[in-house]
Amino acid sequence: MEKSQNYRFYAPQGDSDLLHTTPHGSVLRPIADRSAACGRAEARERSYAPQGDSDFLRAEARERSYVGSFGWEHPEWNGDFYPEDLPPEWRLAFYNTAFSCVYLAHEEWAGRDLQTLAGWVADTREAFRFVLEANPAGLRDSDKIRLDVLAPRTGLILGGQAEAGGRVIWLEGSPDLKKLAKELQGFAATPEAVYLIVRDHDLETMHRAKTLLEIMGL
Repeated sequence: MEKSQNYRFYAPQGDSDLLHTTPHGSVLRPIADRSAACGRAEARERSYAPQGDSDFLRAEARERSYVGSFGWEHPEWNGDFYPEDLPPEWRLAFYNTAFSCVYLAHEEWAGRDLQTLAGWVADTREAFRFVLEANPAGLRDSDKIRLDVLAPRTGLILGGQAEAGGRVIWLEGSPDLKKLAKELQGFAATPEAVYLIVRDHDLETMHRAKTLLEIMGL
């Protein structure tokens, strides 16, 4: 298996239609020629979509319910979700083709340089959202600068004044989907965004939550 020069995410040689299959049903396939510009999400979202998600791109305009994990860097995902030879710097772009948000603790975003944060924005589609923990000690000038960079993709800041306008539902273990569906019905008639964050970053739970939103039309 070789990395292609036009960044086609490790399509097996001789099989241009298959990019990667995970045990959780996340299969990515090319749907158009990739842009010559490498590594940015505008090209990726034109080139890749989860197989079976025919509304993947159209959903960006109406997305108000989000599913994601506590971070996107987890060693147990390597080879299970991420291809084993996928460069670490491509993981966020790969993750954002399958899930619509991610939660980051304060130290995960506040300690990054501005170029890295700008890269996160560029590597994600317009409808993707970061859910950020606010600084427990209070907002610093350095935090404000970083939040300005992340603003195009920031959905919610937990623990800060910007928390209004959305809600996080934390999932862990094996959630009761019937109970969750009933809770989600309460948001259907409101403009409030809801973020389903899987605290223990279990891929099975993440895919089940995603499927539930699709079934409910949220």
